[in-house]
Amino acid sequence: MTAPAKVDGERLWSALMTLARIGATPKGGVRRITLTKEDREGRELFASWCREAGLELRVDAIGNMFARRRGSDDSAAPVMMGSHLDTSQTAASSTAPTG
Repeated sequence: MTAPAKVDGERLWSALMTLARIGATPKGGVRRITLTKEDREGRELFASWCREAGLELRVDAIGNMFARRRGSDDSAAPVMMGSHLDTSQTAASSTAPTG
């Protein structure tokens, strides 16, 4: 039986805080709207992490990023998860840029 995977909490928190610096706002939030310079920087950081981890990285025609770590059995069902690297506008930021 395989031992359960362990998450390095400090490494995870450090990565999240590194990403949060891109588009950081003065009040402690993050503003990384799709197709902005900050969105591109966040995607480039994520891509570099994927390459460092030895993952296969594919970007489709509309910019979705797919990182893949091959398993030991290609016939086994995949495990998938997803997230966004961009952020949503707040009510205040949708009418006037802030930050």
